[in-house]
Amino acid sequence: MRPLLSAEMLKLGHQRAILFWGFLAVPLLALLFKLVVEGLLFVRMGRQGGGDVDVFLSAAKSLSLSGNSLGQLLYALGIASVFFLEYRYATWRLLVPRQGRVHLFAAKCLICLFWLALGLLIAAFGDMMLNVLFSVLKGQGTGGLVISGASLVTLAAAFVGALLELAVLTALVATLVIVFRSMIAGVIPAFLLAIGSTVLQLYLGSDADRLPLPSYAAQWSRDWVLADGSPLAGMAGGAALVGWAVVLFSLGFIVFSRQQMASE
Repeated sequence: MRPLLSAEMLKLGHQRAILFWGFLAVPLLALLFKLVVEGLLFVRMGRQGGGDVDVFLSAAKSLSLSGNSLGQLLYALGIASVFFLEYRYATWRLLVPRQGRVHLFAAKCLICLFWLALGLLIAAFGDMMLNVLFSVLKGQGTGGLVISGASLVTLAAAFVGALLELAVLTALVATLVIVFRSMIAGVIPAFLLAIGSTVLQLYLGSDADRLPLPSYAAQWSRDWVLADGSPLAGMAGGAALVGWAVVLFSLGFIVFSRQQMASE
């Protein structure tokens, strides 16, 4: 399994455009957006703007980018590319005889999850660094920053929830690409599901929250962790995300294990 992971890491490392736009662009753009907004506020208000900032809580809130529809589109493009390139260049038939299909499928999923997790860590760490930077610029030093153990637990919980949401996205996109052997077939439905969930919520209002869709389940978890929402709803959201991930990963592997690879 280790050689497969190393090979997948090497292949993705050589596809720098996919690696950047598919896995790292979302957290980096989120940090750039915060830098611009905070910079404008600092220019306008100077050292008088803002108060104490809870560093870990702010970082936890930054992880909500996992639920952003446009962000999920870029993530879907990256995940789909990892799987589709084997179909595009007909290399599955060279890999399958040498490695078990379960290992091939697991290696690609794990590589995607690794880079998605790294992107979340970049977003959280970058958010903390920006808070430190603007606290220093405002002349507060570290005195304007609040650090607490409770907020660190919140950050850890928010990270797990965000990664679970992206794991569901990974499973969905991977399964669709494998079933249809098409990159577009993996990206567009995932994006439409994210957009459709938002539209459905606008149309149905609170009634839509009863549907166990991945985006709603992730929001239940975020509300529990970040906004003192219902613990029962939060745990139900986490369980729903785990269920979606298990079902979709299982479906993807079942299709992949039975797929004819003579010409791919």
